[in-house]
Amino acid sequence: MAEKCAGMYDAWRRSEVSKRLDVLEGFLGSRPPYRNGAEAREWFATTVALAREALAEDDLDLAGMHLVHLQEESEEWADDPHCPFDVSAYEADAQVRDLVKDELRGRVSVKRRDDRKSIQLSIGVTRNKLLYKVRGLTCSDRHDVHYLSGRATMALDLGHMDAARREVDRLRKIEKRYDGKGEGGAPTPCHF
Repeated sequence: MAEKCAGMYDAWRRSEVSKRLDVLEGFLGSRPPYRNGAEAREWFATTVALAREALAEDDLDLAGMHLVHLQEESEEWADDPHCPFDVSAYEADAQVRDLVKDELRGRVSVKRRDDRKSIQLSIGVTRNKLLYKVRGLTCSDRHDVHYLSGRATMALDLGHMDAARREVDRLRKIEKRYDGKGEGGAPTPCHF
């Protein structure tokens, strides 16, 4: 199991580096010094090529090092409205998940991908039903729904299907406590 989790973690990191490299390459490539200046353009092209080569060889540390150089270079345009810095953690992970799905197509069996999709759907449906349809959900249970949904999603991201299923089962136990209590109505206000 540890090998599967390590494989998912590597796929996640590879996708994360690849996504960030794509974003920085597009942004810096559109800046005048890298379009017009021969020396800057050569440095930029070489750095991007070295990062891509390191990615192709699964040397994520080396690819990350080149990515840091591009990141530092892009800080000059931090005030630019198109500068790719203001991405929330949720948004960044959502973008990386899309890349991970693409990478998994070539590395994971169809059955395992289908299991993953099924669990992901269960997390979303159960979470949304509890948060938006159940009347009188307590603050404690609302907090647990967010927490368990996050744990289940993280387990999926790491390729640990059994752990994700356990968290979905825990969500369903909360759901069973509210069966027959009706749907709709305003949620109970929470003060943390």
